[in-house]
Amino acid sequence: MSLLKKKLLALAVVALTPLAAHATVPNSTFQFYFEGPVFDEVSTAPTFVSGDLGVTIRAFKADGTQIDVDKRWDGIGASSGFLDPGELTSSVFDAGDKGEYLTLTFNRAVQISSLRFSMWENGLFDSFDHAQVSWGSTTASLGNSNDNGLILKTFSLSKAIGTTFKIQATGDLSSFRLAGINAVAAPVPEPATYGLMGLGLAGLGLAKRRRQG
Repeated sequence: MSLLKKKLLALAVVALTPLAAHATVPNSTFQFYFEGPVFDEVSTAPTFVSGDLGVTIRAFKADGTQIDVDKRWDGIGASSGFLDPGELTSSVFDAGDKGEYLTLTFNRAVQISSLRFSMWENGLFDSFDHAQVSWGSTTASLGNSNDNGLILKTFSLSKAIGTTFKIQATGDLSSFRLAGINAVAAPVPEPATYGLMGLGLAGLGLAKRRRQG
């Protein structure tokens, strides 16, 4: 085989390797893995659309200072960081054991069933990477409790309903990127449901008056 043919074959293998890896990655409602540029691209508040759902992502330091969102082929991160600039990080130097965070603001109430991350490292007994996801008054901690995927780690969420969510890196050596969001529009209560709620409240009020009488 000639030297030129060998070089062409090597280039083909290099080109096809990430594509083969991508073929094993499940799609998300909002897909960031393999959807961004090859090199880091920063912006203040990028908006992503999937059907009738839209989400605007912003990035912040641990102290609440807004920084640029970093978008790359392997996901979404923040534009600074002690460990790996461009990823969502937390280090021993971050106050209160919390690092950079992203806010996800949707155009309507949604229910997030799961989140996917790239470069998330599980450990034998505990994850090397840690994060917290917050919505409303609820906070969920992320560690080893994922599907242990080869390329991406998927975390299932329970009753994660709202319009704004916060993903914050925690721990001493966390460094990862948001690779996907699985979400659907939150169910809206039917008029009959509101009627039943009204009757229930009226009944409670009547019972209270009787006790006071």
